[in-house]
Amino acid sequence: MKNLQMPVIERIELMTSRVPLPKGPWGDQIHHVTDIEVSIVDVYGSNGLVGTGFSHTSGWCGTTISALIKEIIPDVIGQRLSPRGLWHRSYKHVHDVGGAGVTTHALSALDIAYWDLLGKTLNTPIIDILGRVRDKVPLYGSGINLHLSVEEVIEQVKEWKAKGYFAAKVKVGKPTLEEDVERLTKIQEAVPYFPLAVDANQGWNFPQALQAFKAFDHLNLLWIEEPLPSDDITGHIHLRERVNTPIALGENVYNVNQFAQYIEGNAADFIQADLGRVGGITGYLDIAAVARAHNLPMTPHFVMELSASLLTTVPNISYSEMTDGGTWSDLRIFKSAGREENGYYIPSELPGHGIILDREYLEKYKI
Repeated sequence: MKNLQMPVIERIELMTSRVPLPKGPWGDQIHHVTDIEVSIVDVYGSNGLVGTGFSHTSGWCGTTISALIKEIIPDVIGQRLSPRGLWHRSYKHVHDVGGAGVTTHALSALDIAYWDLLGKTLNTPIIDILGRVRDKVPLYGSGINLHLSVEEVIEQVKEWKAKGYFAAKVKVGKPTLEEDVERLTKIQEAVPYFPLAVDANQGWNFPQALQAFKAFDHLNLLWIEEPLPSDDITGHIHLRERVNTPIALGENVYNVNQFAQYIEGNAADFIQADLGRVGGITGYLDIAAVARAHNLPMTPHFVMELSASLLTTVPNISYSEMTDGGTWSDLRIFKSAGREENGYYIPSELPGHGIILDREYLEKYKI
């Protein structure tokens, strides 16, 4: 039997869209988000197939990421399809302008497209190429709800539990810690025996974070997320040494070296890498391997439809995040993907990543 010849990359097309939030702005301690900007790439292979990838930002700098993608494209045209090989080729190419951040966002869009094209070339779902370890992934409900009343948040959490989700996450960062404690206490009283995590969105300095952890200690929270600015690795290490509640982070950490420093410093308990920010599937799998070596669970941020799909191939997981009103199907970025069922996500069985974009809607909001 002859070996299947991998296609070469003939051309790459790029589009950037600014997608509005259908239910109004999102807010937390440090953000006010009205749109999600999405950089979309279509990689055309010499076999006539097309792989699609994407990256995202919270409403700004999408065109900056797309500009870097344009710089990378000429270097990969004519290259043989090999996601890992292309990733490392491009990372070396762009590293001098930054090893993480815009560079890894740009690589994410390309890398996801490469893997999608590989799956379509082999007529196989990516998750089977990588090797499934499970058929479905548990979800937790996540709300961008700091602006909501406690009664509204309670109804949100009750709905998540009724849908079969395995835990809930809510925002903290009210003007006083007493108000945060009161809200969390009421949530736990209204929805007992349901694991509860909180997200501080990098909103505290070190003394504030230490005080908050102490104030929340009796609540036995599942985790406290992003208590400090995400690039303060030393601060997180010192904080974790002094508190009891687990720390979750990763949505604003961008490469395997940064994650390794957090993990080896015992500063993170739940690893929340974002596929659209860490260099795509290749970058994510590298981070998952480091986490697995330290017996820590992957608990990815955002883009549930792809993140949860990929978790079927990762041995060390906890849950995938279902952002209420913020899945990419809710935002109409995706036209079709896998499906939710009784608190689990079940991936698409189509070749590649199995996700179909809503091109007409995205074209409407093209930048």
